[in-house]
Amino acid sequence: MRTREQILAAAVEVMVRHGYAGLTMQRVQTQAEVTRGALTHHFSSMRELAVAAVDYVAAAQGAEIQAAAGDAGADRLVAVLHEVTRRPTYVAGLELWVAARTDPELRAALRPGARLLGRQLRDQLVPLVGELDDERLEVFVDGLLSLLRGLAIGGVLRDRPTLEQAVLRAWVEAFGQATTGAGAG
Repeated sequence: MRTREQILAAAVEVMVRHGYAGLTMQRVQTQAEVTRGALTHHFSSMRELAVAAVDYVAAAQGAEIQAAAGDAGADRLVAVLHEVTRRPTYVAGLELWVAARTDPELRAALRPGARLLGRQLRDQLVPLVGELDDERLEVFVDGLLSLLRGLAIGGVLRDRPTLEQAVLRAWVEAFGQATTGAGAG
């Protein structure tokens, strides 16, 4: 594993274990088993490292979603997305989003990755909903992402997989009805 990837994997592990507030250069250095010089050569600040770690996880998750969804329908795509967003790595990334609320530099650094993920999801949904206009497609994409984020955060305090599945089935059903009726309007 290259040193940069080793550091990113270590940063992700530290964020999962200690949260964003517990992400320190010393912890990452120890977890990655690299020198301080190697760490600072690749990442000059904690913010830069945190954003790169989230982008690193998001890229892997995006590729996984794309591969798993393939020619699958909305049900399968939503199931894959749900599984990804239940992982501790996803929830750790959401901690950065919350921190970005009061940190304009962090917010600006996170935006490109969030936009890329949104475009990737949109690209996966377009073949499923070809008749939707851009505005309606945007509503569905944003609605799905918001739903999944809410379930991920809710899962921190309570584990209700049966209820989550029912919520997702209802969303997919509503999604299917809207796409079926899209060409009729």
